[in-house]
Amino acid sequence: MDSNRIMELLARKMANEATTHELEELDELMAIYPDSLHYEEVLKEIWSDSGAEKPSHNLYINRIFEQHKLKFSEEFEPVLLEEEIPSSWYKKYVGVFAIACSLFLICLAALFQLNRKTVDFDTVIVSGKGMRKKITLPDGTLVWLNADSKLSYDSKLNEKGRRLVYLIGEAFFDVAHQKNRTFIVQTNKISIKVLGTAFNVKAYDLDQVSEATLLRGSIELSVNSKSQQKILLKPSEKFALTENKKTKDKKALLQDSDDLTLKIENIAPVRIAGQDYIEETSWKDDVLVFKNESFEELKPKLERWFNVQIEIAANVPKSYRFTGIFKNENIKEALTAMQLIKPFHFKLKADDVIIY
Repeated sequence: MDSNRIMELLARKMANEATTHELEELDELMAIYPDSLHYEEVLKEIWSDSGAEKPSHNLYINRIFEQHKLKFSEEFEPVLLEEEIPSSWYKKYVGVFAIACSLFLICLAALFQLNRKTVDFDTVIVSGKGMRKKITLPDGTLVWLNADSKLSYDSKLNEKGRRLVYLIGEAFFDVAHQKNRTFIVQTNKISIKVLGTAFNVKAYDLDQVSEATLLRGSIELSVNSKSQQKILLKPSEKFALTENKKTKDKKALLQDSDDLTLKIENIAPVRIAGQDYIEETSWKDDVLVFKNESFEELKPKLERWFNVQIEIAANVPKSYRFTGIFKNENIKEALTAMQLIKPFHFKLKADDVIIY
């Protein structure tokens, strides 16, 4: 990412010094690199904290550092400017001062960003365990939010140049097409940019795998730690990012020293009882589909779906694998049905389940 250029343009924009050409360049760069949206939010916060009346450059720098220094590591010490500078010398080197201010704001924003995970949004929709929700965003985009998920966005989403939302968990998006206004989904691990399309994103914080599944249109995807690499998905393709993978996968798009595996594969329907289901997206129709999964793999899905806590005893064979669907069953009915496939026992106590 050309982060230096992006933050330089952002600083000029905050100071109302950017030309029309520079603003257009900034819009193009930020559309290409959605991760840089964090810097804009941080710069806006710092700028607004200084108040309506802006002091001289050097006093302004010192003041905002004092206001924000507790948010940074103790090792960071700014280079403070002298408070009095001869006016003739200042006029001669006003450009240097402007650059110095921009660079300071850039450093401040970058350091501040290290201690933040998300942009601050004014609207948060939460779908608890055992629940699923359907919502319509201000731009007309439809979102289905799966259990134990949270979607954050700005209530003025439809009034901004870019439509940005932040997801923790899983959601299906049917994005309203708007020409030249990209729709960006950010998660802690991946970012997705589209104009108008239908896709599913699964990005639970505790899950080892993050996925994006495309049904219609096209999406541009990037891994947050490797934002320079762009991945384009076609309809009926699924992208999977796996962390801490120890074994090599011949189908992997990328494997590296960070133990990250990036893989693209075609999605295929799961046929059960004479009917086809799309495992990755059937949840939005209140159908939990699983194919050839072990108890360990099913555990987080069942916990979120039925709002329970599951403990699996050590004596349960890891070779047990299950394929099936759940629609209207409760946790007792679901486990009883699974007992017809593999022999095991379970105990229920309030919201706790022990499988042994």
